[in-house]
Amino acid sequence: MQETIAFIGGGNMATSLIGGLIAAGHPAEQIIVVDPAAERRQTLQDEYAVRVLPTCSPEAVAADVWVLAVKPQVMRQVVMQLPATQALIVSVAAGISVDSLAAWMQGDSAIVRCMPNTPALVGAGAAALFAAANVSEQQRASAQAIMQSAGLTVWVESEAEIDAVTATSGSGPAYFFAFMEAMQSNAQARSAQLALELAQAEPREHQQTER
Repeated sequence: MQETIAFIGGGNMATSLIGGLIAAGHPAEQIIVVDPAAERRQTLQDEYAVRVLPTCSPEAVAADVWVLAVKPQVMRQVVMQLPATQALIVSVAAGISVDSLAAWMQGDSAIVRCMPNTPALVGAGAAALFAAANVSEQQRASAQAIMQSAGLTVWVESEAEIDAVTATSGSGPAYFFAFMEAMQSNAQARSAQLALELAQAEPREHQQTER
């Protein structure tokens, strides 16, 4: 039987990983999503047929892997409310160190910190992974399989390298997308102005009559 994966948070990154896992053949019934937003839970259940929960129930606690996919600014609050677990912890939150996660969690959790990027939303991402010292080879393989469902993965030897990745492949594509959106908006605005000018233009015959 394949591992049970519990996603703590069901936002965009979690959704991209869930879609990739299912496309790769991971059973939907082996995926649990814990998210307080009823609409988000319903969407994930309807689209992927995964199990959804409003809070971290015993079945989520018993999962083999937890993927922490909440926003960095609420990570501490969320993690400190979670019960102790023997699950592998995979974090996709930017800027949250392994030491911080370990301090907030109960017990001696095996933690893998990942830095994915926005192209993961369309299955074309690139993610750097860093494993804490107590992560086993099997757990490394599990973390890599999850992240590979949304694109390329590479392991780094030091957590400091994650920060470099955040500044390049992590944030870089987002700046490119913002540039493309600005170009699109400008083109759309220009097209609208051009259409208005053409619609308001007077026929040449009318202009000559007035003269």
